[in-house]
Amino acid sequence: MTARLLTKRALNYGLLNIIVVLIFMLSSATTVKASNDVLNEIHSLLQTQYVEPVSSEVLNAPSIEETLKRLGDPHTMYFTPEQYQEFVGSIDMSFTGIGIHIEMLPEGVKVLSVISGSPAEEVGLKTGDVIISADGQSLAGLTSEEAVSMLRGLEGSTVQLRVMQGTETRDLRATRRAIAEHTVTGEVLGGHIGYLDVNSFGNETPEEFEAEVNLLKDKNVDSWIVDLRDNGGGYLSSALDMAGYFIGPDVAVRIKDRTGTLYPYKVEDPDWRMNQRIIVLINENSASASEILAAAVKDHEKAILVGTTTYGKGTVQSMFPLENGGVLKMTVDHFYSPLGNEIDKVGVRPNVVIKHTDSLKAAELMLSNPAQTLALARTDAYWEAWGELSGLNAGSSQEPPLNYIHYYSSYRQVAELSEVPLNKKFTVDFSEEVDWQSVNNSSVELINSATGERTLSSFKPLGPSSVQVIPEDPLSPDTIYWLVIHPTILGVSGQAMQEGGLAVAQTIQGDEEAVSTSKIQSFSVKDHIRIPEGNRIRPGDAGYGLAIKDLGERR
Repeated sequence: MTARLLTKRALNYGLLNIIVVLIFMLSSATTVKASNDVLNEIHSLLQTQYVEPVSSEVLNAPSIEETLKRLGDPHTMYFTPEQYQEFVGSIDMSFTGIGIHIEMLPEGVKVLSVISGSPAEEVGLKTGDVIISADGQSLAGLTSEEAVSMLRGLEGSTVQLRVMQGTETRDLRATRRAIAEHTVTGEVLGGHIGYLDVNSFGNETPEEFEAEVNLLKDKNVDSWIVDLRDNGGGYLSSALDMAGYFIGPDVAVRIKDRTGTLYPYKVEDPDWRMNQRIIVLINENSASASEILAAAVKDHEKAILVGTTTYGKGTVQSMFPLENGGVLKMTVDHFYSPLGNEIDKVGVRPNVVIKHTDSLKAAELMLSNPAQTLALARTDAYWEAWGELSGLNAGSSQEPPLNYIHYYSSYRQVAELSEVPLNKKFTVDFSEEVDWQSVNNSSVELINSATGERTLSSFKPLGPSSVQVIPEDPLSPDTIYWLVIHPTILGVSGQAMQEGGLAVAQTIQGDEEAVSTSKIQSFSVKDHIRIPEGNRIRPGDAGYGLAIKDLGERR
């Protein structure tokens, strides 16, 4: 897993440490007594417990480091007692430190967020602050792991911080203490969607998940988004308990041991189940326990997976205590989806691929009714997600000028302009006299068709039925804009337009010479460029929101 872990939860956790949290089962019956020393103990465990036969070259290695190097399994590793406690703490999202989420900058550590009630909050650290030194040692140029090791420490110890808050430099002293965060948080999105952010599969995760679900149920949510993005995994038992909330008493995973035997693991009935519409978000950093849950809900058709293919870690690790107090984390099993599909080095594929935009935005669109979806899709925040969900970012069958029908299907195209200069002014002619008070940046919008960004304009009436639209900023080169005339424009007698109109404008290349600002393109909203009926899409049509239609049919 890479620095991508700093995107969504950085979170996961610059402040904690960036880890690949792997599934393991704590075993009380698998301790192997050392024959001579720790190395022999590890060799014995590898020979008798490892998921596959181990070569003599590995078993004869002269050191622990060389043994694991020859084994070539990145998920089998040796922990000192301190490293093991830190590893377990990272899964349960507990640690001893000052309580911040961080991102590394060249000059130091940027505070992404401050945990409520933490030492950091008490001494006045704020989101956006940059910590440039700790105990007199510069944090510039360090890795997140190095910075975390300097910010963490024994409970009760203090750390002197030099912090940039805007243009001011402050010296703060924080006392470290034990901090535990919930592995599951929830909120209501859009007034009707229950959003559950699962950061890790710790010991308490199933209980935390159930508690959040009950809280959100009281707020009358009608659908759910379960976010497993950047969740590196955790305890197998927690993943199985979580699966029960979706699939009930059924097979959640199939596990193959070192003998090659494939065992189905059936979860117990939790006495309640999530039976409304559910979307599970996944990405390339969703691993291990996340993949077990994602594969289970996909195979049992209890949720739609949205995002990108998961990490592809289909192995189980057990923890073996050693006589010196250390722990060997060792691969003991392979796991497969309930239907027997391979996960290791393959991953779990989503039902709906969203890789260029925010999959959470796409999920919100999918769970809204057509009218809500269209209203959201037309906003800057959701524009690109709707474009990808509609297939516009992945090679649409529509020619670019016709892409507007996914956003303004009931509007008619009244003009198609090419080689538009970047300082263009537009003149719009109406068929009737217009009430100019109804012409503003809400009723006439100049929109970048790729991003949804609006360019503000001023409006100059040229007569009773004509107006000049003057963009306040230069247009971007080689870009398709839509000049959208909404039917909220009124006539002088208060009559509304019968339908909206839209002009497609392609700007010049960046290296082309700009045309004089006096050149003005005119068009009339009563003109009509005929769109072939096969290309006309309206809400409810399969091509307009197939993912929404499919999802609505699942229960």
